[in-house]
Amino acid sequence: MICPLAGTDLFQVQAPVALDGEIDLSPAGLTALIEVRTGREDITVRSVSWSSVYAMNARLADRYRVGRVFIAGDAAHVHPPTGGQGLNTSVQDAYNLGWKLASVLAGAPEALLDSYEAERRPIASNMLHLSTRLLGEAKQGTMRRDREARQLDLGYRGSSLSTPGSVGGRVQAGDRAPDAPCRGQAGQRTRLFTVFQGLHWTLLGYQPHDRPSAIAGVRIVTVGAGHELVDEDGDIAEAYGIEPGQWVLVRPDGYIAGIFPSDGLEPQLSRYLAHVLPSCPTDTLEGS
Repeated sequence: MICPLAGTDLFQVQAPVALDGEIDLSPAGLTALIEVRTGREDITVRSVSWSSVYAMNARLADRYRVGRVFIAGDAAHVHPPTGGQGLNTSVQDAYNLGWKLASVLAGAPEALLDSYEAERRPIASNMLHLSTRLLGEAKQGTMRRDREARQLDLGYRGSSLSTPGSVGGRVQAGDRAPDAPCRGQAGQRTRLFTVFQGLHWTLLGYQPHDRPSAIAGVRIVTVGAGHELVDEDGDIAEAYGIEPGQWVLVRPDGYIAGIFPSDGLEPQLSRYLAHVLPSCPTDTLEGS
C-alpha cells in the first residue's frame, strides 16, 4: 500500500515481508520491492525518512484494574492497525473510566469502578478479532471498512449499569443514545448531542405530564409543546421509539442507563443514581 501523507510531499509505503533475514529498506531496495509487487517501473523511492520492520500481533490485558491501578488504551490492548480501531477504542476507554473516577472521587460508591473492566474489556476483545480479520483481508486485497469498523453500534446491554427491562420501541438500556435534530423553546435549531454534551447525566422526558424534582449532576430536559425541546419533525420519537410519559436516562458518556415510565419515576431514579452519583440533596442543581 502506498498513500500520500497529507500536508507533506511524503508517502507511506506498507508491505508484508519475510520475518527472517535482512530486509533492504534503502531507496533502491524499496523501489525494487514496489516494482516486483506492482509490476510498475515508473515508481521510484528517492529517499527514506523513517523505516521499521515489525510483526503484527494482538494482545489483551487479563485485567484492567488491580487495586488503585487502572490501564486503558494501548496499555490494555495491542492489535494490528487495520481498520483504524485503536484511537476510537482508546478514547472510549478513557471516557468510560474518566467519568466513573470523577464520580467516585466526589463520593459515589467505589463499586462503580468495577464496571469499567466489565464494560470495556469485551469491546477490546471483539475489536482485536475485527482488526486481525481485516489484516487478513488487507493482505488479500479485499478489505473494506464497513459500519462495524466505525464503532457506532457498540453498547453495554449486559452491564450492571444498564437497568433491566428498560426497553423502548427502538432502543434499550446499554445502547448508544441516538442523536436527533430538534428546536429549542425560542425556535432555534439544536440537536440531542448538544444537550448531552458535557459531564452531566441527562434525563430526557418525552411529552411528560409531571416533572421530577431537581437532581444534582443530572440535567432534566423535556420534549413536547411548551417544553424545552420541540420535536418538530418527529425525529426524536423516530430515533427512540418511546411513548409519551416515558423518560430516558443518559450517562455522561452518551449511553442509555435506563428507560422509565412516569409512574414511580423518582423512587426508581433514586435507587439507580445512588450507585453512580455522590450522595447529595435532590434540590440543589438541575444540571449545568
